Amino acid sequence: MSKCRPCVAFRHFLVLALLLSGCGQQKAAMTKTIRHQSLPFTVVSMKDTMTDVSSAATFTWARGMREIHSDPHQNKAPDKDALENAIINSLRKKGYEYTWRASLGDLRVGYTVVMNDALSDQEINDRYGIQPSLSLPAPDAARYDKGTLVIDIIDAKTGRTAWRSALQGYADLKISREERQDRLDDMIMFMLARFPARGGVAY
Repeated sequence: MSKCRPCVAFRHFLVLALLLSGCGQQKAAMTKTIRHQSLPFTVVSMKDTMTDVSSAATFTWARGMREIHSDPHQNKAPDKDALENAIINSLRKKGYEYTWRASLGDLRVGYTVVMNDALSDQEINDRYGIQPSLSLPAPDAARYDKGTLVIDIIDAKTGRTAWRSALQGYADLKISREERQDRLDDMIMFMLARFPARGGVAY
């Protein structure tokens, strides 16, 4: 297990929480619950209100911040390409352009994936200061893996984390690659739903 890097402290932040499962839709002032035919997952997002990314146009990957923690004995590492495609597609829908040149990225994007208990919920909370805490019964362990995903979006000019979102849910081990990509696309969309869009572009 790699050494935990320090959590970025938000001096001024807004916290948004979502719980998703089953069909129908309900909205509240600060909490949005959306139900559809899918496995349950929870999302908690934090926006740093002191960081202004309104002039940002491009994004790239944050160096050293693309981590995957999984149980080596289970040999069930998540699909990294599918995850990164989902993140790139979601940010493009918000009007940002991806660049592979780190020096040209106005925003730096990092992520951490934790499968099962490679890191405990408490370790995730200690490390990131955010924990979605999916408090629902675990489905069939032979078919589903518990997973946690944390995404950071950093302002390249200041080095401050402008947005942090954490998701916790269950991965279906028996669905096709296409179905897995669709599910990832949906989950990343919810994680970044309230991240400021560029030029008024919205989902």
